[in-house]
Amino acid sequence: MRKKMGGGLVLVVLAVWLRPCGADGWRHDGVFPYSKHSRAANPRRVTPEQQNNTVVLAQVGRTATIKCYTHYLGDEMVTWMKRDEDQLLTAGGQVYSSEDRYAVTHVRHQRLWELSVRDVRQSDAGLYECQLTTHPPASLFFTLKVVEARAVIGGGPEVHVHTGGRLRLHCTVELATEPPDYIFWFHNNTMINYSPRRPLRVVKHHLASSLVISNVTWEDAGSYTCEPHLARPANLTLHVVEGFEPMPSRITPKRTQYRDHRTNDRL
Repeated sequence: MRKKMGGGLVLVVLAVWLRPCGADGWRHDGVFPYSKHSRAANPRRVTPEQQNNTVVLAQVGRTATIKCYTHYLGDEMVTWMKRDEDQLLTAGGQVYSSEDRYAVTHVRHQRLWELSVRDVRQSDAGLYECQLTTHPPASLFFTLKVVEARAVIGGGPEVHVHTGGRLRLHCTVELATEPPDYIFWFHNNTMINYSPRRPLRVVKHHLASSLVISNVTWEDAGSYTCEPHLARPANLTLHVVEGFEPMPSRITPKRTQYRDHRTNDRL
């Protein structure tokens, strides 16, 4: 905004300085909704207060995405920093980190600067800063939390089944941010999902998998491993024991024999 004063021009600059708003900031999964009908359509305007102190959850081995919207802050260039390490990651569209796992995307019509971290590690967790090159600089802060998914087999770590019985092992994947690409089952270190030699069945669910053996034999004994993609595996030991003994035969009691004293006939 320009204003005449004393025959000269004075430039008045309005700037916004954003500070972390505390632990009760808005929590989300790093994705903001916007209109998919047209690129010309205005995306939902996300206020600085809604973004500041955002917590983004990422899984070890996957890609973390942190979205910084610059509505109400101008369309200035953005720099990304890992603030708790004072490490400059990107400036504008240029990546300055020595690691090739970082990437930056600028979606101009959405006023969006997006930082991506591939192959997430536990060491990537921490505080990230999206800083606009305004005067003074305006900053938004994001906390990246990293979790490691793990497999859990119900009923473990040891199971006893009789020969001829039915075995059903159920494996769930905990702390995963999305379904795994696959869940493999191993028996004594041999993958059995597609084994043609064994009468078994594997059923994959959203975040789980079931292994079913209808007629357990001695060969089924041993170690079983559930190994999902990008998750810690789980192990279980199957002990096979002798099947149920048959029910003892019913013994028919002998008929009591007696004589009729009157007729002397055997009844």
